[in-house]
Amino acid sequence: MLWSEVRELFPNQFILVEELKSHYENDKFHVEEVAVVRPIQDAQQAWKELFAASNGRFVYHTSNEKIIIEVRNKPMLKRLSVHES
Repeated sequence: MLWSEVRELFPNQFILVEELKSHYENDKFHVEEVAVVRPIQDAQQAWKELFAASNGRFVYHTSNEKIIIEVRNKPMLKRLSVHES
């Protein structure tokens, strides 16, 4: 489902979605198509769902016109994992 369709069906609310089609561009993750898992009723529940999400699932608010997520490198984590090996 296109994000624009999700926004029409679930205006102004948090949604747990699964990414289906996306691409990276200039250190940003652009999501074009998603599968709606379920709407989320409040911000507190949205935080819980976000931290528990995995396998391409994430929480996003339909007030956002597009799903664009900035990708940040975490060099400290990479260094830690190298030292642990």
